[in-house]
Amino acid sequence: MKRIELNNTYGYENFITDVEQSELLLWVNNNRHLFQVNTTANDLINSPYGSRKIGILNKIKNAPLDLVKQIKDRVIELEKIENWKEEPYFNDAIGIHNEGGIIHTHTDPNDIGYIHTRYNIILSYPLDGGHSVYGGKINVLKEKMVWKCVAGNVPHGSTPVIGNKPRITLTLGFLIPKIQKSNKSLL
Repeated sequence: MKRIELNNTYGYENFITDVEQSELLLWVNNNRHLFQVNTTANDLINSPYGSRKIGILNKIKNAPLDLVKQIKDRVIELEKIENWKEEPYFNDAIGIHNEGGIIHTHTDPNDIGYIHTRYNIILSYPLDGGHSVYGGKINVLKEKMVWKCVAGNVPHGSTPVIGNKPRITLTLGFLIPKIQKSNKSLL
């Protein structure tokens, strides 16, 4: 697995297999009717209504939770994540962005002593648009890669999806402890 440097973050190419990607996309296609429209007032101005949907996996009866857990465990092992908590609002979810879909630039809420961090796995990537905007910089992503988003600290969003091929992302939510720097005394 090859680590790649992105603007203000990093990712890993080929983080999931072709089989995992196919299984997740098949599930999405068969269950997209269970996803909720994910729209803010800003989205209504900037993109067509319903162009963004989200499926919060622990709220969908037949979600592929075992496969998602395997993938999340792989992230935990690779990134050596310890003492984390589940992110309570979106938890682990799949987002679908059809033509015109855009994520407005925002930060997500942290919890006391924890930073909201997401690892995003790209299941489907548009032929044009749908690029990540992270810390004011654009990152062009690839299918099957994972990239780290420190969602509670870094403003992030996306450019509009152009064309028929949607951007579909498995987003894994973590609350990761803030690292406390020790204060060195001169005494």
